[in-house]
Amino acid sequence: MKGHNLSFSEKSDCSLSEEWQQRAAEELNETPEVVERELRALKELVKHDTNLSVPEGDDFLIRFLRARKFDSKKSFHMIQRYFLMKLKCPELFDCPLPSECLDIFELQAQNMLPRRDKFGRRVYIIKIDNFDAAKTTIDEVFRLNILAMEQIVREPETQVSGVSILLDMAGLSLQHSKFFTPYYARRTVELVQETFPLRFKSFHVVNEPFYFDAIIAILKPFLKEKIRKRIVMHGTDMTSLHAFIPSDILPAEYGGTAGNFNNREWYMQLLVDEQYFRDLKSYGYKNEDLTKE
Repeated sequence: MKGHNLSFSEKSDCSLSEEWQQRAAEELNETPEVVERELRALKELVKHDTNLSVPEGDDFLIRFLRARKFDSKKSFHMIQRYFLMKLKCPELFDCPLPSECLDIFELQAQNMLPRRDKFGRRVYIIKIDNFDAAKTTIDEVFRLNILAMEQIVREPETQVSGVSILLDMAGLSLQHSKFFTPYYARRTVELVQETFPLRFKSFHVVNEPFYFDAIIAILKPFLKEKIRKRIVMHGTDMTSLHAFIPSDILPAEYGGTAGNFNNREWYMQLLVDEQYFRDLKSYGYKNEDLTKE
């Protein structure tokens, strides 16, 4: 799959090139007939949920259909969970505006790479060592991750191919333990497995300390087997990482040739798209009584 620079401003539909159409048919059972049938069914389900408002146009619904391989009922349940989580846990799931996030971006701890990996996936990097655990809250980290996922899920190609997460555990200390409590572990797993309309295809861990197994043990009770199999530990062996994510798209810190880790380009693109994220806040469930269910 060819690389794509980060640019979303011109993405206004859910169409795919011929190459991507073929892949979507093979992996997601996506054909014109299936799309028409399941999209029509999903629109009916959404229409009858009178407490719910969603963006107009097909592209928003299509991302959920692709996430659930064009099963309209499963897609509808995911839409419900997606908006209910924003209502019930806004401190975690309410997408922030890029302009509100300058301080955390300046930590240089999170970055969406501008090019895709060899599987056509977006690559998102989280550097634990760059978080000042004394000043940075886990809620801020979590919500910036939400912003990142909301950005790339707009891309039809990413809806098909998904995203790879690269977690750099260098510098992990006891101060960071608040990032890995059972509560946040459960919320993270809910996001990955049930709530967000994105295919989380792989999780690569590098520079992990010997006690990282204890952190994985917190996550495991909540993980489905298919997600467990997607977690790959590389330690300090960047050659092992390059077997999955090619070195030519990686920052130098990971044995790559794409320059040093720097999220400024990504942040500037998010600022360009700020109105999209502002508009997104106007949709969802309006009845606060639903939070008690």
